[in-house]
Amino acid sequence: MAANVRATFLRISLGAELTRLREQAGLTGDQAARKVGCAPSAISRVESGTSGFQRIEQFARLLDAYDVSRQNAAVLTDWYKNAKREDWWAPIGSVLPSGLSTFLAFESGARRIQVWTPMVVNGLFQTEEYAEALIEGARIADDRTAEFVESAVKVRMNRKKRITEDGMKLVCIMDQSALTNMVGGLDLMRAQYEEIKKLSALPNVTLRFIPAKAPAYRVLSGEFQILDFDLKELPGPVVASTTVAGETRVLSKERPVRQFIRRFDVLAQGALPVHDTPAFIDQVAREVEKEHA
Repeated sequence: MAANVRATFLRISLGAELTRLREQAGLTGDQAARKVGCAPSAISRVESGTSGFQRIEQFARLLDAYDVSRQNAAVLTDWYKNAKREDWWAPIGSVLPSGLSTFLAFESGARRIQVWTPMVVNGLFQTEEYAEALIEGARIADDRTAEFVESAVKVRMNRKKRITEDGMKLVCIMDQSALTNMVGGLDLMRAQYEEIKKLSALPNVTLRFIPAKAPAYRVLSGEFQILDFDLKELPGPVVASTTVAGETRVLSKERPVRQFIRRFDVLAQGALPVHDTPAFIDQVAREVEKEHA
């Protein structure tokens, strides 16, 4: 990877993770440079996202110096190779022990997220039991291990801290099917409804629903997120769009980002007013109770 290539979102995210790993390893920039065999300024440039190493072997030595696991190193190396690109694909199947994941990297720096989630409850609103039942239900189809399910649930619960503790602004639109699609049974769904109402009452959270009977526009290709950032050095907004194959396409070019912003605006036009959200959840909950009585 050539040096002095302008920073992209992925490169900046990678630099932030490398900084965290270096500090976790208890190394200064000078010490890391000696282990890699490069100038300290090279470590600084990589961590700031302004350039890469002259040779990828130096990046591999850096990961070794930070005692990064093979699984984590594979993902970080993929980030490194793709960091010059504006748009890229990343698998979201792996849940990394270090806490590194595509969505966490985005959310950790986001000031505000606008998200559309069809079919299931958005991850930031899920109870631990709902998340476990949802991920466990897909385990056989996705060929995952029980360990994966446990790790994935932990990551999802940690993500909720962005709205419950960090105060990140969240504007979320879901369709009614997120409330009516049964996950884990009636008792679990009752608890999930209450969790949604509790979180939607937070001052930094806006939640709206599109009723099933509404002849409104819906995006059928999967969930997408529009992320805005405070940091001036980060390009933005950025869009993370999830596919049914379990991949995330990250877009930062102006034209496709604007297209997703338009989509979200049109979705909002078909959604109920935010003040109707609690009553709508209660109404749907009663209908689900009656149907499964």
